[in-house]
Amino acid sequence: MKMKTLYKGLIFFLPFFMHAQTGVFTKDPMQTFHVDAAKDNTIVPPATPQILNDVVVTSDGKLGVGLLNPITKVDVRSADQKGIIGLGTSTQTASAAGGGAIRYNTGNIIQYSDGVAWHNLPMTLPPKALVLANKSSALSLTNNATTQVDGWSVLTDAQSNFTASSGTFTAPRNGFYIVSFNITLADANIAQNSRIETIIESNTATNNIQTYRSVNSYPAWDVSTVNNIVGGNCTAIFNLSTGNTIQFKVFHNFGGNRSINTANSGTNNSISIYEL
Repeated sequence: MKMKTLYKGLIFFLPFFMHAQTGVFTKDPMQTFHVDAAKDNTIVPPATPQILNDVVVTSDGKLGVGLLNPITKVDVRSADQKGIIGLGTSTQTASAAGGGAIRYNTGNIIQYSDGVAWHNLPMTLPPKALVLANKSSALSLTNNATTQVDGWSVLTDAQSNFTASSGTFTAPRNGFYIVSFNITLADANIAQNSRIETIIESNTATNNIQTYRSVNSYPAWDVSTVNNIVGGNCTAIFNLSTGNTIQFKVFHNFGGNRSINTANSGTNNSISIYEL
């Protein structure tokens, strides 16, 4: 009788010992509890696109949504960059919710509880991008051609968004940027009916004017030869998305290659970029 009872007990507990991991819609669970919501796991371990619809619970009680190895109690940092937690409104008191609770409240405000009262989370905006640079190193501008201006000296670059060697600014986030570009050419002959174009150019035309240029023209003179310093300035506002770039260029047709004016420590050649 005792052997029969022991046998029944072993039969009862045996499935629990055999199945250390439980899978729902998958025969190959990767954690203690594993749900393949889309029933699309075909290999072990599943491929990244297949993991995105999985939910797991680890042996130490961590919940992972869209990933197999959560490292916090609740981890939604999936590879598709859609790991968003939706917060709802609540009339529960702060003391009932307990310290550390958070909620979304009327007026587009996120609040947290300290166990006594609800408090608004501080809404500190990220610092604005700001770049100031000048150029005192030599640069030859080819006649009747567009030349990119590179080799800048950075005075201010608040968030390291500017690559001085190429003269390329990369937008850190979506938004509007006001950009100014000044260039001065060394004293040399100014051909009749010539011009200089100061150009600021972005790499996108989506909801944005891609290229701005200002033109200084020099019509026919009463004398055959005129020498002087010439320059140009262009200021523009760009609507950029994260990762979009801006570069600075010059066109002229003065009849020969021209050098930039490097006097005054490069202050005659400058750029400024400010995120609005």
